Amino acid sequence: MLLTLYYMAATWIQSWRLNSMRLKILQLLSQNGSLVVYREPVSMEVEGLGLYLSKVTSSSCINKCEAKVGDLLWYVGNKRGCSIFPQQRVNVVQWISFDTDKCSFPIELNVSQVVLSEENRLHLLLEADYHSATGIRDENYCQLEQYGMFKAWKAADYFGIILETDVDHLTKLAANFLTTKLSIDDGMELIRIQTVVVEGRPCLLLNADTIPVSRSSTKKDDESLSDKEGSQQNIAREDLDYLTRKVGQMMSPLQWRSHLELLQSFSEAAEQAATGSGQVEVVGYSSAIVAPGGRPFTLDTPTIVDIPDIDTNNMRSVSQETFSPHHLSRGGSDETETRLEEEKSVESFHSVAQDPIPQDSGSITPSDIPPSIKHTELSPRESKSSDSFCSLGSASTLSVVSQSGGKLGEAGREELSSPLHELVILKHPIRTRGLKMKPPNVLVFSESSATLDNTVAVLHSTLQRHRYCIYPTSKPLLLSSPWSDHAQLLVVCGTVPDVLAPVFMSYLLSGGHMLCLCSDFLHLVLPTFRTAEVRERELVHFSYGRWKQVPMMHHIFCYQASPAKSRFPQEDDGHRLINPPKPPATVEVMDGENKKHTLQVQVLGAEETWHTPSLLLASVGSSGGKVVFSQVHLEVDPGQYESEETKFQALQKSDKARLEILQDLLSSHLGLSVAENQGPLPAYTPGYFLGRHELKLDFLSALQPRLKADNILKLNLLSLQFCGKGVEPAKPTASLMPVFLHACPQRFSTVEYFENLHSEHIGRLLIFSEVMTSSMEGLDGAVLHHGLAVVASQQISGAGRSGNAWLSPEGCGMFSLQLHIRSDSYLGHHVPFLQHVVSLAVVLAICSQTGHEDVDLHLKWPNDIYVGDCIKVGGLVVKTIVDNTMTVCNIGVGMNLDNNVPTTCINTLLRELKLSPLSLEKFLALVFTKLEKLLVTLEKGSSGVDQVRQLYYKYWLHSNCEVNVIGPQGSKQEVTILGIDDFGFLQVLAKDGCAFSVHPDGNSFDMLRGLIAPKVK
Repeated sequence: MLLTLYYMAATWIQSWRLNSMRLKILQLLSQNGSLVVYREPVSMEVEGLGLYLSKVTSSSCINKCEAKVGDLLWYVGNKRGCSIFPQQRVNVVQWISFDTDKCSFPIELNVSQVVLSEENRLHLLLEADYHSATGIRDENYCQLEQYGMFKAWKAADYFGIILETDVDHLTKLAANFLTTKLSIDDGMELIRIQTVVVEGRPCLLLNADTIPVSRSSTKKDDESLSDKEGSQQNIAREDLDYLTRKVGQMMSPLQWRSHLELLQSFSEAAEQAATGSGQVEVVGYSSAIVAPGGRPFTLDTPTIVDIPDIDTNNMRSVSQETFSPHHLSRGGSDETETRLEEEKSVESFHSVAQDPIPQDSGSITPSDIPPSIKHTELSPRESKSSDSFCSLGSASTLSVVSQSGGKLGEAGREELSSPLHELVILKHPIRTRGLKMKPPNVLVFSESSATLDNTVAVLHSTLQRHRYCIYPTSKPLLLSSPWSDHAQLLVVCGTVPDVLAPVFMSYLLSGGHMLCLCSDFLHLVLPTFRTAEVRERELVHFSYGRWKQVPMMHHIFCYQASPAKSRFPQEDDGHRLINPPKPPATVEVMDGENKKHTLQVQVLGAEETWHTPSLLLASVGSSGGKVVFSQVHLEVDPGQYESEETKFQALQKSDKARLEILQDLLSSHLGLSVAENQGPLPAYTPGYFLGRHELKLDFLSALQPRLKADNILKLNLLSLQFCGKGVEPAKPTASLMPVFLHACPQRFSTVEYFENLHSEHIGRLLIFSEVMTSSMEGLDGAVLHHGLAVVASQQISGAGRSGNAWLSPEGCGMFSLQLHIRSDSYLGHHVPFLQHVVSLAVVLAICSQTGHEDVDLHLKWPNDIYVGDCIKVGGLVVKTIVDNTMTVCNIGVGMNLDNNVPTTCINTLLRELKLSPLSLEKFLALVFTKLEKLLVTLEKGSSGVDQVRQLYYKYWLHSNCEVNVIGPQGSKQEVTILGIDDFGFLQVLAKDGCAFSVHPDGNSFDMLRGLIAPKVK
């Protein structure tokens, strides 16, 4: 009884799987795609490099250059099944038609008994490797007559056949190909099956009965030819009834070479005939003639593809893992076990319950499909439209599942089903804690808003893009925030308030670098430079290095060490100052603790008329502090003097020199990296909507009431225009991004992304754009979809916490994510805790991979990711909207993945450990998978929360650190960090043994500076 039930279950499963395969083929054809089932070269199956897709479409297709892989549908060993868009086309004008149903040339065919359905007919391109064949009809021989009707052939790179068939027979043939080595006549292994649209008229073969065919034997004369291997027989048409070669009998090498040359000679004659040469005699066989212009190819009945309606009410629940493969081997159980060890199926990225259960399985029986086929449920994007295709040439590393259903990591390590079991790792940090690297912040201060804007603009144009965050700052911020340890350069323009002078001096004497543009801070640092003359709106000429006689606007005050006269000489004095006083070589200044510091002073450039210093450098030898003073307006654009023609023309001519001088000062003396031949900002690009077709349709259906004209969704700062087929997209701008529903990004491998993604919701829908303002703008202002991700290769205006800029160079892993948190869930009651969960997921995505245990990543509270304890490589920001039932969280994450600028990056760390770098696609998939597991774990209650918190402590930097806390009345006390509370705030322990929570004071530089203890009511 049990055996009967098992057989019934196995029968139903096989029937379901075959019909599911058939439905996917039908759906693909309805979307004007092509199916290709092919064999990868064995050499591509390199251990440790994962699964690859090489040249997928056939070289015989005339639109092969346009082909994009849509989905990796199935794979077994080195066999692949893929969807390709657009539909591939073959022009058969240089092919030769099969003129009869039964023949011995070019291959041996019997009369086809196949009965094709009246609907769903199509053409197949079959390709076989005839160069490596041996002329033997081996045990893998497949009678193609059982699958369709032969139409044309060609011998080029491969031996190609055009076959007319229908979807049912294609399904059987593809299933057998995936699981069995198939060969056609003479041992030519079948290596590709591809649906194509056929164009043109094939050539005709005249006098075919005169063609000499090398064959080893027939039923009629098998015995007489057994000792005459290699003899050629002229087989007349009337003798073909007796032609039934036996398996295992072969031509001699000489015969086989002769046969190959014969095939190629006929194909060459067809090429000549198709180019207008008329009837062409085959070289060496003058009686055989190839003529152009045979009958055009048309399917016997129109191809009508109907997609069965999917009745979700009849879907049955099946386990998330697809069925374990069982290989049908001719070699017995031992061979079966060997094959099971070698073959691993791709894990479905969604439950098979999401596929329709066929209601009518009468057209295909379970015996038609070998049960060893691994079915991936249209992985990577499930039921497939032409929504998100990947480039053909891209390699794709796919995760695999073990035969027991557990996932395997890259090194074959099986992970358990527990959401957190795989995350527990042992760490052995790299010793990077001695490294010191300041954050890439450049602060600009001026009390004039116009000067502030000009200076920020010129710094953006001169400093290396994506290397520095340039912040305009203010007096209150400079007085209250711990900025000095977080700035590589302070730029000061104009007057310095008295209250800021000691702050700036302390920064300089502590090793800070400053650029002072026409600022009175000069005479504060160099007390001897106290004499000043008013030179309002004066155009002067000065020289610096290789730049001579450069016209530039001078500062209204001209500071000099000690003038020779009571006032600066004027032109009407009748003489020039030939030997002006030299500035002192050293100056001594006092810090706030009355400690003396010596500054080395150097004149870098001087005004040509009176030789007063225009550029000065003061260096603090003990700390390395440096300040460059400029008494000419390097920050001023010539356009500001457009109303004064003489000045405007002179400044325009010297504008290039102005920028070059500024760059040289920044690089040579202040140690910053400047832009060389830096072009304009990259142009904005469209987005691509990636994901399962049905999921995208549901998303767009839910959005429909909110869409404006032209399918535009207006967000706070960005509008998204969803563009279907045939829609002319708008030009991408900072405020509008067209999003293609049925197109593929060139620089994002959807295959690699979805094959590494093992989440149910997070990341299942994704919008990718190469260049956009900020990925957060793609979510901000609307409740969209739980788990929707927006990914950008480059951001023009990336934003971090508290309005901080986030640098977005190429190679940076940047994404935004929208999560919908139920208000009655644990996270719904503790929303601030989410930022710690997300940052933990990012670190675990990297460090929990096999071999990555020594990657020295750490978490800095609350939301920064560090290498060691001093080099920031990532961070995140979370924005929330709360209502009665749900909290919508928009999360922005930036991670230095493959960009060493401005600090270092993950892939550099991996290469130092001799590990393979992470692609953006795999990084994203791993993060989304880990994040969903952590969120599931949190919902288990207190035990799950404890698990997540303990994982967080594995990577954070602050255990037993001592910090100062500001009390309610402004008093300070030193406390020791214990951990984080349920809301993610720091828990600290006071000296008196009292434990309490603290939160940041709002500064944007260091969250551990200025912690505030809330008032206890």
